[in-house]
Amino acid sequence: MLIYEFIDPEKQINSESFEFVESFLKATGRTQIGWHYITDITWIYSKVKQWPRSFKILDAGGGRGPVQFLLAEMGFHVTNIDMVLFEPPIAYCRRYQTSLKTLPSFEPTAYKEFLYTAGGYNSFNGKLKKFIKKTPFYKSWSSQKYATPHDRWRSSVNLSNIPLGSIQWRIGNLCKMPEIPSGYFDAVVSLSAWEHIPNEFLDAALAEIRRVLKPNARWAVTTSGTEQSSTWWHEPSQSNCFSVIDLEKYFGAKSLDSQKPEEILDKYRQCSYLKDNLAEFYKRSGQYGMPWGIWEPKYIPVGLSL
Repeated sequence: MLIYEFIDPEKQINSESFEFVESFLKATGRTQIGWHYITDITWIYSKVKQWPRSFKILDAGGGRGPVQFLLAEMGFHVTNIDMVLFEPPIAYCRRYQTSLKTLPSFEPTAYKEFLYTAGGYNSFNGKLKKFIKKTPFYKSWSSQKYATPHDRWRSSVNLSNIPLGSIQWRIGNLCKMPEIPSGYFDAVVSLSAWEHIPNEFLDAALAEIRRVLKPNARWAVTTSGTEQSSTWWHEPSQSNCFSVIDLEKYFGAKSLDSQKPEEILDKYRQCSYLKDNLAEFYKRSGQYGMPWGIWEPKYIPVGLSL
């Protein structure tokens, strides 16, 4: 049975798993992330660390997010399926054997265009960076620059003797992936992505994700929830904030604990660690989950596990 829980920031920040995740993000230069991502990733890691390294894992909507890299450094084999992916850096290709392919069934959507524009990929600077990254000098320099802190971190957490995993990038729509065989993946992870799927497509996406998973596959997925009685749309982050009713309706998930979501939301509002470490990009825009860097959490991270 799929279980949901509102992710308690105090519980995560005070755990051993948090120390592991924080060390990874700091050592590899991945601290400029979503305002609650470190607690989400800690929750995901607390589930994943028990999984066999032989698992083939689907990162559903992984984009360029940090979870896939953490898993690969731990020795897992990950396939990241997302609508917006570009030619992977040479450092990823050399370290994780990353390749980019577009699923033949993929058709661009309006949300794909939103992601593309928000990421600045079509700007002059974006095109210039893409040209520079193709030069031989840059490829050699960037690969070494990437590998050094990752190798140092793996040594510090006793992972040096575990073979690196792999990451494959596939451009595709989670609602339609006929190229992926049924029952292909042993597990699914996702970091705060599924709340961006429009309501009218969510059932189709979940059905397709379940199809490509093995029976009784493991889940470690985070999304956005609310203490309110109804699901609502958070405009700045373009995301749903799912009510308890809709967590059960859409995901078929149940809660094993008598959590009070309003108390969890208040813990986020009072969390000095997250507030003090808010990424700089929030302060320059009203487009994301913490508009203009004003610390005022409106929704609650939720974890879905099996």
